[in-house]
Amino acid sequence: MSRSHPISWMCRASLRAGRVVGCALIALALAAQSGCDTTAQQSLNGGVAGENATQDSSAGAPAGFGAPAPAADPLAPGLASDEATSGDVVRDIEEADVVKVVGDKLYALNQYKGLLIVDVADPDAPALLGSLDLRGRGVEMYVVGDRVFVLLSADYYYAYYEDVILQPGLAIEPMPSGLSVASDGRAIPAPPEFEGSQLAIVDVSTPTTPKSEGKINLVGYASQSRRVGDVIYVIGSNLNYYGGFYAPGDEADKDQGFVASINVADPADPQAVERKVIPGDGQLMHVTDTAIYAAGYGYDNDTGEATTDVQIVDISDAGGAIALRGTFRVPGSIDTRFYMDAFDKTFRIVTESWGFGFQQVRLFTYDITDPDDVQSLAEVQVIEGEGLEAVRFDGVRGYAVTFLRVDPLFVLDLSDPADPKVAGELEVPGFSTHIEPRGDRLIAVGIDDTDGNRPAVAYYDVSDPANPTQLGRVVLGPPGSYTSSEATYDEKAFKVLDDLGLIVIPFHHEDYPDVFFDEPVGFAEGEVPPTSGGGSDGASTQSADSIYDVNCTNGVQLVDFSDTALEQRGMFENVGEVNRVGLIGDRVFALSAFGLQTVDITDRDNPKVTGKAMFFDDTEMDQVSTCYGYYYGGPIGIDPGVIDNTQPVVLFFDAQAVQAILNALNSCGAVPGATALMIPASMLLLQRRIRRRRSAK
Repeated sequence: MSRSHPISWMCRASLRAGRVVGCALIALALAAQSGCDTTAQQSLNGGVAGENATQDSSAGAPAGFGAPAPAADPLAPGLASDEATSGDVVRDIEEADVVKVVGDKLYALNQYKGLLIVDVADPDAPALLGSLDLRGRGVEMYVVGDRVFVLLSADYYYAYYEDVILQPGLAIEPMPSGLSVASDGRAIPAPPEFEGSQLAIVDVSTPTTPKSEGKINLVGYASQSRRVGDVIYVIGSNLNYYGGFYAPGDEADKDQGFVASINVADPADPQAVERKVIPGDGQLMHVTDTAIYAAGYGYDNDTGEATTDVQIVDISDAGGAIALRGTFRVPGSIDTRFYMDAFDKTFRIVTESWGFGFQQVRLFTYDITDPDDVQSLAEVQVIEGEGLEAVRFDGVRGYAVTFLRVDPLFVLDLSDPADPKVAGELEVPGFSTHIEPRGDRLIAVGIDDTDGNRPAVAYYDVSDPANPTQLGRVVLGPPGSYTSSEATYDEKAFKVLDDLGLIVIPFHHEDYPDVFFDEPVGFAEGEVPPTSGGGSDGASTQSADSIYDVNCTNGVQLVDFSDTALEQRGMFENVGEVNRVGLIGDRVFALSAFGLQTVDITDRDNPKVTGKAMFFDDTEMDQVSTCYGYYYGGPIGIDPGVIDNTQPVVLFFDAQAVQAILNALNSCGAVPGATALMIPASMLLLQRRIRRRRSAK
């Protein structure tokens, strides 16, 4: 199985970030290569691990994968269940996230600090209670009783520099203390202590001193999970999505996925139940209370077309036993789990197929009455010559957004699964990346490209499927600017507060001088990173002897919505780029890597910050820019061959884009001079932050 060509993968990522020129340079650079084999292309895809998972060797670690744990009483009501359910006894479905508010505590996974616990009993005076370095990238987590279950991955990690100046050494040297020395002489933390992925169990009964109670090794790299009833289900791949190598302990010579189950009915004694290998790369999942539809990237050698390979996993056993049922292959590829859906014995999916000279978006329906013998029902072409940007299913309707020069919103009639139809369409500027149905209204987040490239919130009336209309549109950021928002690629970054008629969405804006290509992207040996200062949030300009200054605004916009309109209200600034927003009591909160901020929105035109809990002290903050994060920070690629011995080389660019390019070039022979120059030029145009797709959910 392999994903589509690396050119398409990197270009799609850069286009979504607004880096059109960077995409073009990457495409030209890779297209100039000759003699490339398919190994590097396959390494950009995803896959997963061997048949048997190993147990964490630490004392007190939970048992390894074995016999199913006994079924337990159902969970108390209250967990979110926003995906389809089926069966006589419905088990609650909970989505994991990097932040959870439970009672008077907020739990957050921080890319630099690990698990953080914040007291929010008084929202106007939040206080950091405790933290635990998890020694791995926190993918997502669940809070069950007085235990936190954290899905960790060693695909890459974020390093930060402590305020200890050591003798400069080579690029990276191992240190007996577990720290290492970078080229500027500062200490950085060691990489994760494990390989692949783990489910960490943390006792938070004493929130000031959270304690690790062991980790369950998953053998492979986890991509996403769900908690269904008392069981956490994890899917993933045997391939490091960022590094291009297979998971240690995996004996497969091809990309493949896995699904694993852990019973947490007794949070103090979690049981690893079962783990199975699945086709595809286990990157996306749609979940009901009885089944997982695990989708992976594939490739049809006969047609030369990318495919989506779907494995049905039976999870009807409440104790966690899993059974593999039917598989089927769908033409075209999907970007998020919202592109597929199971409803009333029918599986619906919208895919995009593209290549040199063609591009099309199609809707497929399948009869899943017998999950061991899935039958194709229908195929409908939605549009040709445009890319697929967003999909959402809602009962007997579906919605798809495509993009070329304008944004057509398509309304799909799915009332007859054997004869689905495109009921209507509406063309508006820009495109949407996520859709939230609200009855006969749609709230959409996306990009407005009419005057710059800026995040936008759109509001649609779909009460007449044949004639959808736009009720309102709010664009974030100054006209003519490039403004970004994590909400345009991670739907959990913004929040629709229905009871308040309020949409809360973060944004990030940078002001640059005219000379863009003089931007320093790294520092020579012996140089110390510039300290913070200036900028709208007090920490976003470079030192006086830098080539130019950068002014940065990290903000959160309030948008009212009613039955008939959107209204832009006030905004507030934040320290660091906001990755989550939400509500604690009657206060809106904004979370960044650097701290938690609470805001009084009584006057929505003039929201006022009422509380802050910072995660870094003043000394640490002096070494960072809240516009970009740590100058010497991650993500750092992990090479499993050196995890226990020496540090990997620090990357100063976006690890995902750089690693993909290096993997492709390593398999392609000599690099022409002009092509070689395109690579660093394209990197300057790709934003430095990781844009990892969070499609679980």
